[in-house]
Formats: sequence, structure tokens, C-alpha cells
Amino acid sequence: MHLIFPKAIEVDPKECHGHKFRAYVLRFFSPPNEATCHMRRFWFSMFYTIAHVFPFMNTLIYWSCLVPTGHGGFKTPSMPHRHPVEPPAGNATINYDPGKGLFEEDPIKPFSIINVWSITTVIAIIEISFLNSIRRQTPVTGHTVGVMFCSGAYLAWAGIGKLVTGHSGLFFLDPELMSDMPEAIIAASIAFIALSPGFLSYMYGLIAMRETMTAAHSSR
Repeated sequence: MHLIFPKAIEVDPKECHGHKFRAYVLRFFSPPNEATCHMRRFWFSMFYTIAHVFPFMNTLIYWSCLVPTGHGGFKTPSMPHRHPVEPPAGNATINYDPGKGLFEEDPIKPFSIINVWSITTVIAIIEISFLNSIRRQTPVTGHTVGVMFCSGAYLAWAGIGKLVTGHSGLFFLDPELMSDMPEAIIAASIAFIALSPGFLSYMYGLIAMRETMTAAHSSR
């Protein structure tokens, strides 16, 4: 949108309805048009920030917390996948639980593990460093509160996911695994929320570095 429509888009009242609708859509997605509204700029900046902070947190938590504690790594974990068929007979390789029904194990490949918990961060760093012209987040306080709120909302969403699927994405949030240590769940949740401003600072530093380098290059 920056390249194709670098100027604010105006709606011509003399145009037909189709052209007016097109103009309104372009205005909605046009950065020059949206830049005049401070709240829209802030919400877009928050969306952009969260879309980068979460992959950073995802990678760090997986490789520095889950893997060392035996809850991750390249050892292919399995997720149960139910099939509405009869119990196996003979020497079948399918697991059967009369109480839960028939299911087989679907392995999660190392390729998927790398993509989910590593490649997203690499893409985010490349995008920040080379593929955008986003400025440093302002106000910093508002963005800090925003990423902490979204981190807390994610914990609530993870809790809903546990109730619906019976599977907890983060082992330290699983009441069944941590039943003897409820304090650990509280401490882990607080640490999870407190981690987000640190990655906001990291992202802020990457943007500042890119701004400094491009400003120095353009001044030559």
C-alpha cells in the first residue's frame, strides 16, 4: 500500500457505487489515510508488536524451558487422533483404550517443530531488519501494558484450550502435572507475563538499530 498508493486516497462523490466502494476499501487499508488517526496508528502498532513479540517468546520458552525439562526437542512427540472404527484384533500397532475409544499416534515431525518454534522468529527478525519501515513504538508505556495484557489473555486462552481439548500447550500450566505445586503455576504465569516487556525491548532495539543504519546510509 505504501508503494502503490503513497498519497491519501479521496472518494469522488461523482463516481459510481463500485468505484466508491473500491475507494473506501483502499482508504481503510491505506497507511497515509490511517496515519491521521492516532488511535488507529496505536492499534496497528500494537498488532504489529504482538505479532513479533509472541514468536520471540515462543522460541525462547520452547528451547530454554520445555526442551531442558524433557517436554520438547527433536524427539517426535505424538498427539492422539481418534478414528471411529472397531477395536484392533491380533498384533495391531494401534492403541486402544475402552474408555476413550480407538486412536493411533500421529507423530509431529522435526520439520514441523523447527517451523513452529524457530522459523517464525527468524522470519520476524528478517522482517523487522529489512522488510518494513515501521518506527519505534510510541508510547512505550502503552505498548508495554498492551503486550502484558495480551500475554495474560493468552494464558486464559490456554486454560480454555485445556478444558476443551484436555491438552495443555505449556506443561507448567497443566494442573494435572503441577497438582502438587500450585505455587509453581502462579510463578510461571507471572514470569510468562513479565517476559513480554523484555521482548518488546528487544524488538524496540532492532527497530532502533535499523532506523540508525538507514538514516546513516541516507545521509551519505
